[in-house]
Amino acid sequence: DWLISKKNRYWGLALPIWECKKCGNFEVIGSKDELKEKAVVGWKEFNGKTPHKPQIDGVKIKCSKCGGIVDRIEPVGNPWLDAGVVPFSTISDNNGSPSYLTDRKSWEKWFPADFITEGFPGQFKNWFYALIAMSTVMEDSEAFKTVLGFETLFGENGKPMHKSSGNMIEFGEAADMIGVDVMRWMYLRQNPADSLLFGYHLADEIRRKFHLKLWNVYNFFVTYANLDGWEPSRGKGLKHFIGSAVKGKNILDQWILIRLNQTIQSVTDDLEKYNAAGATNEIEKFVDDLSLWYVRRSRNRVGPAGESEKDKNAFYGTLYSVLCTLSKLMAPFTPFLSEEIFRNLTNKESVHLTDWPHFAPSTTLRASRGEAQNEKLLSEMQIARQVVEKAHAIRKEKGIGVKQPLNEFSSTVKTVAKSLEYLIRDEINVKNLRWNSKIDKLDTNITKELKEEAGVRELVHKIQDERKRLGLDLTQKVNVRIEKLPADKNIIEWMIKKAQIKNISIGGFKVTKA
Repeated sequence: DWLISKKNRYWGLALPIWECKKCGNFEVIGSKDELKEKAVVGWKEFNGKTPHKPQIDGVKIKCSKCGGIVDRIEPVGNPWLDAGVVPFSTISDNNGSPSYLTDRKSWEKWFPADFITEGFPGQFKNWFYALIAMSTVMEDSEAFKTVLGFETLFGENGKPMHKSSGNMIEFGEAADMIGVDVMRWMYLRQNPADSLLFGYHLADEIRRKFHLKLWNVYNFFVTYANLDGWEPSRGKGLKHFIGSAVKGKNILDQWILIRLNQTIQSVTDDLEKYNAAGATNEIEKFVDDLSLWYVRRSRNRVGPAGESEKDKNAFYGTLYSVLCTLSKLMAPFTPFLSEEIFRNLTNKESVHLTDWPHFAPSTTLRASRGEAQNEKLLSEMQIARQVVEKAHAIRKEKGIGVKQPLNEFSSTVKTVAKSLEYLIRDEINVKNLRWNSKIDKLDTNITKELKEEAGVRELVHKIQDERKRLGLDLTQKVNVRIEKLPADKNIIEWMIKKAQIKNISIGGFKVTKA
């Protein structure tokens, strides 16, 4: 029986069975004392040693039927049988005698185990089986409440990892080259029912799609908060910033906090069910929302482009709260990245010494807006983003870049909240929106004015590139020389503010430090 015994192997469990080759009689020895009593050869050499190979094989007994000298059988027990008694042999106080034998009440606090995990293909017939079998014999009870069995690891080419195949990666090498937080995320986000493909190219893709995306959000916050001289108020915690954002007028701040609260609930629920893949999926979706919508649509609220000091403070307070909370939420998944973000933002000892962020029905968000309003905002924002996706798709189909302003976009959507229309207009770069149209349609007629505005946007992009080349920070002004001034004074004012221009002159394109 493969589940019990294997062919003669050095590391196996020496089965206590002696079989006579003359008459076929076999005897099962139940203890060392019994073996000592029946031994006729080799006991002196074995005495004081553990009953393992090779020393146990030197002990021979006399057959109780024919009187012949009997050897122990060659097959050995599956070593996982030994691991099956772990609940009974290893639970103890300060690594002393097993509590199962000395303090049953203390032992029962730990038995059965809440959770165990191992690779499913090998262990469902080994350790999992042995635990169940031994626990059934010893206590007529299950040995564990929850088991997570996972599939196999393959190279990114889909083949088993072997040194001879050239696709094996040592852990130390992977940790140095990939980064342990990226490795952890690769494992945790994987559906355990499917085999995991592992390699450098796949790791790079995960890092780019998630870790760098989050780091760029964090870097944006730190850069602009330092630029604007924003610091979290002393003595005021996250509740203060969240409360201020909820009471504020900016719909984006309210939306991202609702999404954060929603994510906390989902991740907590998934982890309670040992569903790491579901939890990481929720975090990835939130980081996408944070980066690709909240920060993207809030960039002009801060730095030189920001017009309202109150709105700047609302943005910084909101993003500060989000990043601090998100670092707590991610701490079990990416401990080093979370620690770096949290400690730098809060100046506290460690994110791993803080409480888990809690989702509660009585949060400020629910109390101030009401659950129905929260759900309504989430739904409306989703519709707004779907409109944006459709408009971007049409631009791509028509070959018109988003930097080119257009007059109008007509949408088949009946309508969206007025408070969200400016987000759609700015994102798809149109002057007007028309709702309840028969088809989704962009007005692709590019007037002289629209063409000039696009040219100015491209000019600003060139100026920004020159600023980087000159090594200027975001606050330093520049002098700019361009071939022709735009006719629209509003566009000129926008360009001056956007590119931090001190003086403009006419001539060949040139940017210098003011």
